[in-house]
Amino acid sequence: MGVADTIAFVLTLFLGAAMLYSFWLVLATMAFWVVRIWAVGDLFEGLYQTGRWPIGVYPGWLRYGLTFLVPIGFAVTVPAEALTSRLEWKAAFGAAAFALVLAVVARRIFRFGLTRYSGASA
Repeated sequence: MGVADTIAFVLTLFLGAAMLYSFWLVLATMAFWVVRIWAVGDLFEGLYQTGRWPIGVYPGWLRYGLTFLVPIGFAVTVPAEALTSRLEWKAAFGAAAFALVLAVVARRIFRFGLTRYSGASA
C-alpha cells in the first residue's frame, strides 16, 4: 500500500460518506409529506447492515440495487478496493461522478420539499 492508495482510500471514503448522506437526505425530505417517517430510519439501518460484506457476495440484482438504488455498495466497496490496491481509476472516477449526481439530486429534492412545506402547525 502506497501513498497513492492511501489518498485514494481517503477520497473514496469521503465520496462514500457523501453518497450515504445524499441518500439519507432524500429519505429525510420525505418527512415533509409523510407523517410517520421514523420507520424509514429502521429500513435504512437494515440496508446499512448489508455494507458489512463486499458487494460481490450478493447476487446480480441485489448488487445492482445496493450500488445504484441504495449506494451502500459504492460507499463500502470502492474505498476497500482503494485500500487493498485493487481500485481501478475508472471506478474511482465513476464513484466521483455518481456522488456528484446524488448530491445534486438530493439538493434539488430537498429544495423542492422546502418550497412545498406548509409547516408543522398547519
